[in-house]
Amino acid sequence: MADTKEREEAAKHEARTETRGPGKDVVPREGVVAPQAVVQSTFPETMRAGIPGMVNRMVDYNAVSRSCDTATGIPAARAVSQGSWDGGCVIGGTANGFLGLSILDPTIIPPYGAPIDTTPQYAELGILTKGEMFATAPVAVVAGDPVSFIAVDGTLTNTGGVVIPGARWKYTRATPGDLNAVQLGIQR
Repeated sequence: MADTKEREEAAKHEARTETRGPGKDVVPREGVVAPQAVVQSTFPETMRAGIPGMVNRMVDYNAVSRSCDTATGIPAARAVSQGSWDGGCVIGGTANGFLGLSILDPTIIPPYGAPIDTTPQYAELGILTKGEMFATAPVAVVAGDPVSFIAVDGTLTNTGGVVIPGARWKYTRATPGDLNAVQLGIQR
C-alpha cells in the first residue's frame, strides 16, 4: 500500500516537471509556479554604522509620538517642539516647547517627490525624549560639546541656537556633516 502511494506521488511530480540537458535541470510545466528571483546574493563585509534619526542604542531611552504639524514635514534627527495643540509638534521651536529629536521611520511612504527621511504633515512622528540617536552636525564637534538647535529648522549644532538641557555630542568629529551620536538626558 505504501509503495503504491509513493509511486503515485512520483508520477504526480513527473507530470508537473520535465527534465532536460546534461545536468537534468528541472523545468516547471504550465500551471506550476516558478521559483522567484534571488533578492540579494552578495553582502558587504561590514554594516553601515547608522543613519541620522536612527536610535543608536535602546538602553535607558524614552520616546513619544506626536502628529507632525509642519506643512513641509519634519526630517529625521531634528529638534521638535510643542505644536499648536496637545498632540502636535513642529520643527525647531523654542527651549520651553522643546520635546525631543525626530526619529527616522522607515515605514512611512512619503508623497511623490518628498524626501524619504521626512515625516509628512499629519503623520505620527516618533520623538526621542531620552537616549542616544545618530545625527550629523553642520560644524565640527568635540565629544561632550553641548547640543543646540536652530529654531527655524531644528538643525542640530554645537554653536549658538537654542541649547538643549542635558544633551551632548558623543564623539569628536572634525569634519562637518560626519555621522555622530547625540545623547539626551542620559549619564555619560
